[in-house]
Amino acid sequence: MANPTISLCMIAKNEEKNIAECLNSVKDVADEIIIVDTGSTDKTKKIAEKFNANIVGFKWADDFSAARNESLKHATKDWILVLDADEVIDEESSRKIREAAEDEKTDAYALLIKEYTNNDKIAGFTPDRTESPKKNFKGFYFTGKCRLFRNHRDYSFEGAVHELVEPSIEKKKGKINQTNIIIHHYGNADPAVVKKKMQFYLELCKSKVKRKPDARSYYELGVLQKENENPEDAISSFRKAVELSPKNSLAGLALYEIGVIAEKQKEYDEAIKHYSESLNVRQSGETFQNLGVCYLKKGMLKEAYKNLVKAVMLNPNKYTIYNNLGAVLEKSGDYGNAVKMLEISIKLNPKNTIGYYNLGIVLDKRGDFGKAIQNYEKAVELGHPKSEEIKKRIKQIKAIIKATPKYGYRFKGFNVGG
Repeated sequence: MANPTISLCMIAKNEEKNIAECLNSVKDVADEIIIVDTGSTDKTKKIAEKFNANIVGFKWADDFSAARNESLKHATKDWILVLDADEVIDEESSRKIREAAEDEKTDAYALLIKEYTNNDKIAGFTPDRTESPKKNFKGFYFTGKCRLFRNHRDYSFEGAVHELVEPSIEKKKGKINQTNIIIHHYGNADPAVVKKKMQFYLELCKSKVKRKPDARSYYELGVLQKENENPEDAISSFRKAVELSPKNSLAGLALYEIGVIAEKQKEYDEAIKHYSESLNVRQSGETFQNLGVCYLKKGMLKEAYKNLVKAVMLNPNKYTIYNNLGAVLEKSGDYGNAVKMLEISIKLNPKNTIGYYNLGIVLDKRGDFGKAIQNYEKAVELGHPKSEEIKKRIKQIKAIIKATPKYGYRFKGFNVGG
């Protein structure tokens, strides 16, 4: 059987500063390159031509999905990889993409988007502790989107803004798997630029609601209102989306988003209510995970464990679920299985700061001080927000070891104990 082929599908406008780096990063994975240009006036098209790209002109119509779907029409290969011009993939991700495309039982993959940023207030922000940070950004955070899927004529993007292909894949009962394949995204580094972009997107959604006041339009508006930190307006829009289409999977997404807002506000009972309602309409690993976390926050460990296990069954490669399972098992006193879950989470993401910290806690409580120190030190190295507190605990453990000669833990370069 021949190796599966891959089409890179992009939309672009005035991306001369970024597009060469992006296309150069996919030269070993893309068998063809399709670029839908929505009106560039710079050197974007000339640069793309050097990579033998198929450049398709497209009149911008205030709809990102329309432009994305135009690119899909021109794809001729077995699989489609979607990137933006300010994104790149590394060599390891290229190899993993090729391997993923060989799985005959999977229809699509959700990839990790590594969002580089200088805004350390963003949820999930991790400082970049490497000697040469990517383009001098302070750090990064992760998001996830379906960016690799089979070239299926019924798969298409939906949404004027923050367009998604997942709903159409789910409608056709396609199987979407989570991966640890990473896309590096540099476009959200400047908070001022992001704010301006979000405001532009918000205006697009408001215009769409006026033209077409359906459930999809209200859902998209709610997402942008949430991202622009208008939670009350967002909830109102999401409720309108549910009202207009109560049994549709879109209602499940809207209810999920209301749950996210409630969880962020630490209204865990309200979040549990909306996550549960969402699952009645649409099964989702993300929703089961968030539901499990809410139960964990309330100390309801059995309910937390049950929902996190369901999340793992739907997203077996998502490392954050194993982080949370490890936390639940640790609080339940099941240290052995907690260690197993956290070791899986670290294997899935070797730069998993929370995983190292949680594993350090479990090993610490189990009395395995040597390994606890190793994991604590790794968490500090990766920039855990509690680094100063962790350093104090490391110092305490070393004092305990020193006072217990029989322990005999070997530190870097010298021994402590007998």
